[in-house]
Amino acid sequence: MAALAYGLAFPKAQFAPLAFIFLVPLLLAAEGRSPGANFRMFFSFSWLSYLVILYWIPRVMVKYGGTSWFLGIIGLVCLAAFFSLIAGLAGILIARVAATGPGLLAVFWIPTIWVARDLVVERIISGFPWCLVGYSQYRNTGFIQWAELGGIHLVSFLVIAANVLFYILLKKRTRSALLALVAFFAIVFASGFWLLQRQERRVGALPMHRAGIVQPNSNHDQAFDFARTQATLADLFRVSRELRRNGAEFIVWPEFTVPIYPLRTPFYKERFDAFAREHAPLLAGFTDARGSAGFFNSVMLFTGAETRIYDKVHLTPFGEYVLFRRWLFFVKKITDEIGDFTPGARIHNLELNGHWLSTPVCYEVIYPELVRAMIARGGEVIVTISNDSWFGGSSAPYQHLAMASVRAVENRRYLLRSTSDGISALVDSCGRIVYRSPLHKADDFLAAFRYLEHKTVFSRWGYRFPYVCFLLVLGKFAWTGLRRKKKRYQP
Repeated sequence: MAALAYGLAFPKAQFAPLAFIFLVPLLLAAEGRSPGANFRMFFSFSWLSYLVILYWIPRVMVKYGGTSWFLGIIGLVCLAAFFSLIAGLAGILIARVAATGPGLLAVFWIPTIWVARDLVVERIISGFPWCLVGYSQYRNTGFIQWAELGGIHLVSFLVIAANVLFYILLKKRTRSALLALVAFFAIVFASGFWLLQRQERRVGALPMHRAGIVQPNSNHDQAFDFARTQATLADLFRVSRELRRNGAEFIVWPEFTVPIYPLRTPFYKERFDAFAREHAPLLAGFTDARGSAGFFNSVMLFTGAETRIYDKVHLTPFGEYVLFRRWLFFVKKITDEIGDFTPGARIHNLELNGHWLSTPVCYEVIYPELVRAMIARGGEVIVTISNDSWFGGSSAPYQHLAMASVRAVENRRYLLRSTSDGISALVDSCGRIVYRSPLHKADDFLAAFRYLEHKTVFSRWGYRFPYVCFLLVLGKFAWTGLRRKKKRYQP
């Protein structure tokens, strides 16, 4: 039941209030159980939650990775089990805190343990912080504003704190417990709306700019011969010229439009340079093959005078390279290149007309620390491109958009998103989705945004909150262990 509630809190179902109560059954069930039993319970909860949220992974592996359905399902089961080991260990600690009694200390320590667990999931091996509990509130405008202070992990902390307060209310059934719960939500929402209004006042007088966002409805199921490639490019340039006539200062194409290497083919490069000179700068995603240096998943900014490039730094495991290739030699990555992609050398922004664009590519946008690093280096707007055609009609494109939109709040930047076949979007600096394109339909629109320079607590002071939680958990239970050991050996 807890796993189903957790999964349904996210898109597509998006029953977001379930996120505030999903943990209550687990806390009730943990009472009086052994550590081993609690490990198994939290492991099972996490494992089932991953199966509910990530049900789309086998389809991607089968259709684009060349595996069988059997291997695709086994892959999901193993991935869910691997990350659930961390949840099982966290469950032992959570149950130990809950066993001390349903008091206010639990309201602090249980969310702290949860955030520490999320950090480990995000950092271990390649990391996979997909749909952390805070993301369930991406449309909860008042609640999500706290991301400005501590990122998505602080939002997750508050969601888990609410769960603990509901648990206390259920256990005590007292007026004070009810008042504590009401006061918590009142403070969180009042503070959230104050942060929102402060941001609106901060940016209200700044000039608006416009970018043209193109969603071509392209996907890897299409066969691109020379004629189709030329027809697709002609249509893309036609739409882009129209956006320019309507006031776009630059144009954004997604991560995948046509399978070409524009920097290695003079015929194509001249077409892009000519468009940029005659109409507007063009930012688009293409593969760049650099001989022995390898393949790079790159954002290319054609200005007419030069081409500025950002190479994707955090590659997608099994999408752009095979994790543990020595043992998983039979697994084929879902992209079409002959070899694995090469990660970019460094995180940096792209300069355009005196402004700095932060351009995380696809999967990179789910990493708060990576986007924060771009903003810390001077990024004034987030322009993220993606190829979500792998996901089909599943919930994954909606989940991806939810996570991307929180980056706007954390850093107080507008977010412009162009995807191959959905969901492209404009998100304002308060995390509100101003416009979103339909899934699996061609679309183009003008995105009105502001270049912003103010740095939030999150973007200025770094990605520290989850690390503080992790160190607190280590310190608390190390100290508790030492005290127990000391008492055991006292005469």
